Amino acid sequence: MNAPALYEVEATFADHTVAERWVRWMLDEHITEVCRCGATMGRLIRIDGEKVRYVAQYEFASPGQLENYLQHHAPRLRAEGASRFPLELVSYSRRTGIILRPGG
Repeated sequence: MNAPALYEVEATFADHTVAERWVRWMLDEHITEVCRCGATMGRLIRIDGEKVRYVAQYEFASPGQLENYLQHHAPRLRAEGASRFPLELVSYSRRTGIILRPGG
């Protein structure tokens, strides 16, 4: 099975102003850069609830493409994000998985 792979990053903020700056950076720069590095699709979702949380979801053509991104591109992009938004301002959790589609 050569199903597409999902890479998901959840970001949680204590400060709304920092979250707004982060969202602008994600939409203006970061998601596009992840797509340049191998993702076939990227989107940002605002999660309902008391906490200020967002989920970035990226789709890769295969688990191999995702692994290539994680090994060769993610470290640089994570470092760039950490320089703009130190871990004292945002906490992250990351998940990967296989995308299952009806009839597939």
